[in-house]
Amino acid sequence: MNAEAVRAKGVVGAGGAGFPTHVKLQSNPEIVILNAAECEPLLHKDEQILLNFPEQVVEGFRSILEMTGASKGIIGIKAKHKDVISILEKLISPPMEIAKIGDFYPAGDEVTLVYLTTGRVIQPGQLPISVGCLVQNVETVFNIAAEKPTVEKFFTVAGAVEKPLTVKAPIGTSYEEILAHFQIQTPHYIVRSGGLMMGEVVRDLKTVVAKTTGGLIVLPVDHYCATVYERFSQPEKTVRIAKASCDQCSFCTDLCPRYLLGQPVRPETAMRNIMFSREDLKLVHQGNEFCCECNLCTMYSCPEGLDPRGATVIEKRISLASDNHWEGLPVKPHPLENFRKVPTKKLMQRLDVLKFTDHAPLENLKLEPPQVKLPLKQHIGAPAVPIVNVGDVVNKYDLIAEGKESVSAHVHASIDGKVVQINENEIVIERIA
Repeated sequence: MNAEAVRAKGVVGAGGAGFPTHVKLQSNPEIVILNAAECEPLLHKDEQILLNFPEQVVEGFRSILEMTGASKGIIGIKAKHKDVISILEKLISPPMEIAKIGDFYPAGDEVTLVYLTTGRVIQPGQLPISVGCLVQNVETVFNIAAEKPTVEKFFTVAGAVEKPLTVKAPIGTSYEEILAHFQIQTPHYIVRSGGLMMGEVVRDLKTVVAKTTGGLIVLPVDHYCATVYERFSQPEKTVRIAKASCDQCSFCTDLCPRYLLGQPVRPETAMRNIMFSREDLKLVHQGNEFCCECNLCTMYSCPEGLDPRGATVIEKRISLASDNHWEGLPVKPHPLENFRKVPTKKLMQRLDVLKFTDHAPLENLKLEPPQVKLPLKQHIGAPAVPIVNVGDVVNKYDLIAEGKESVSAHVHASIDGKVVQINENEIVIERIA
């Protein structure tokens, strides 16, 4: 197998922003790290893939080592997953090894994971390859080893549902179709896609599963998290509340995982800048462009219920759009880095989700949507270009849109059916009875 074969399958990063995998595989890392940290509360997708398909994941991991020429492969996984670790220990062999890490958030952030597994510090604005590392998600590696293109997605459905599950659905299936298979335990609810911390509230349940969907979490509308999401749903709300209430306690910065690794991310500075900025004077701390948007500062650290994450992201956007970027000396971890990690259970307590079942076994639901809407851009980079026409009959796994740019990804049909619509955003296929 080579990078071109991975490109032909349309594989993208399944655990983050969806960077086309074949592009990452063209680097020459010393170490490949399998990110099995899965730190978002209530999500169990990667754990369930490893429990149910360990051989395929290890096969894909071995293929990456061969394709890249890496001299070592490290599986970064939380020590609490003893059953998964026991299975993997029987399947791997040198140069693969397992690095057991603590149960804290956000262990899955790649800058954090590289440091935990190798001791190497990624400098501000750099990628893992700058320290000789390449990080890949569990499902991404699973898809690399698959014989056919990526047309289905694993994800967890959790929260206020009677029986949380990890399921696999055709890409392009609507959230509405998926949630119809679950008994929701509250009459009025919101749905958070992608995780409690780094996901987003779904405004339309006709939104569809994409290659990057990691979870759907159902919450009562009056739940703590739901109220926080709504309170800071617009930048204007973040700005108004920051100006009125921040007392500069600095807890947001003291617990920031990027700050603790030496990066110049300062949420409390972003809050102060908002307090003193005017229309004719915009104060920006350029170091905040390295914020990973883990949301720990807003959802956990701030004792006053403010939005330092939102303030930091405002500065991040301004800084990235300008020609004035942070410049500084090489960084090193904070001396208290190891003592300021936020345990997952403490985070879940703060988020008020300990009352929900924190277990989501993989179950083969009969998800056969009558229609799928396949986004042409499910990845970082240029959207795929349709190569089919309205009226064409396609089979599952057929290539229907090509990733023609250097950073793009192919899209394949996820069901057998007829193409009924093509627009600039998606290809719609209706199942043929």
